[in-house]
Amino acid sequence: MKRYEFALQSVLRARRAQESVARADLLRANLNATAAETAEDRSRAHYEDVITADGVAFLVHRQRSELAAGSLIGARGSVAEARAAVATAMEGYIAAARSVSVLEHLDERHRQEHGEAVQRQEANQVDELVISRYGRDRRQTAAKARPQP
Repeated sequence: MKRYEFALQSVLRARRAQESVARADLLRANLNATAAETAEDRSRAHYEDVITADGVAFLVHRQRSELAAGSLIGARGSVAEARAAVATAMEGYIAAARSVSVLEHLDERHRQEHGEAVQRQEANQVDELVISRYGRDRRQTAAKARPQP
């Protein structure tokens, strides 16, 4: 019997490559989300520093306060976008990983079936050898038992 070959091996390789790309996308999305959260924290701290000014200092820094508030709002929007990108990347990775898993399970099942078929074929070959030897031995015994003229 020929050596086992998974018929969908090229598909499995492609799915594994897609899984690697999806994993990289997920990692990149998580890094972007972390950077956005860090930027939001800095914007919040800066905004809180600016708005604590009172009296004349507040009037002088009014425009600065508005800019800081705008920056904080923008940072919050960036965090929301980054988290949405993480969720999308996670869905992509899960789908890619599921595709790989399905193909790997299919490969394993086919590999087991092939192994069982090889064992059956080997058992049949052994049976054929035993039967042919038995028949040959029986013929030889019968030939020896016949009187020679």
